[in-house]
Amino acid sequence: MTYAVWAVASLEPRLAQLVWEPLFEDHGFPLAIMGLFVVFAALILVRIFIGTLPRIIAVLDRFFPTAAEAATEAPAPQAAEGLSEEIVVVIATAVAMTLRVPHRIVHTRELSAEDLSWTLEGRRQHHISHRIHPRDSR
Repeated sequence: MTYAVWAVASLEPRLAQLVWEPLFEDHGFPLAIMGLFVVFAALILVRIFIGTLPRIIAVLDRFFPTAAEAATEAPAPQAAEGLSEEIVVVIATAVAMTLRVPHRIVHTRELSAEDLSWTLEGRRQHHISHRIHPRDSR
């Protein structure tokens, strides 16, 4: 234990000294200049990429339209017999926001009691799963 403390204490004076000699020897100064060159070259490449990014996105938008553009290109769905036009528009918007791909609504219908039975069964099982704790009768 004392040996480790002595080793750290012996290294401390060397860490505090600033030595300039390695920079002026064989490869120190040229290596530092090469490092600066690499850093600035990388920064220039990043700047060029960020500058051309809007052009790249504009080209990609021609081949891959956004969901909003695809939704505007799709024909408006026809109102079903029992649904108002506003409800059909809300359904089409919900489908567009969920799928985020071009789509077409072919058929809509109201859910019957037969279709809703699975939700009632799920609610029943959820309520049965709760344990009712008796109250103290104090």
